[in-house]
Formats: sequence, structure tokens, C-alpha cells
Amino acid sequence: MNLGMFSEIDFKYLGALLARSDDAKQAEFFKAFVKECQSWGTHYQVEKQLAWINHLLTKEEREVLSMLGYEGKP
Repeated sequence: MNLGMFSEIDFKYLGALLARSDDAKQAEFFKAFVKECQSWGTHYQVEKQLAWINHLLTKEEREVLSMLGYEGKP
């Protein structure tokens, strides 16, 4: 994907904005993230990338994100 951006993205600021957004905007972000990951070619490539991300998160951060994979009613 060619984003056409000319400067670095401040991911800490972007993350803070995302965290303060409503659930619809947050879901839009994650859907776009997943769609881009799926364009890489194989499921294995996506799993490897997510495993590396997981490795860089603390236990507490992984616990906060655990509901993203929850199956069932919130």
C-alpha cells in the first residue's frame, strides 16, 4: 500500500487518539489493519508478524488486548 505520506507517523499519538475513539472507529482501524495484513500473501506471514508484536508487549498489555480474540457476547 502506498500511503503517500511525507513524514513519520507518531504511533504513540495515533494510539492515544484511537484509544479515545468510539468502538466503531476502533473497529474500523482493526478491520483496515487486518485487511492490509491479509494482502501480504500468506496466513503464516501475518501470524509471524503478530507473534513478534506479541513478544514486544508486556503481559498486562496482552491482557488488555485479549478481548479482541474473545468469542461470545461482550
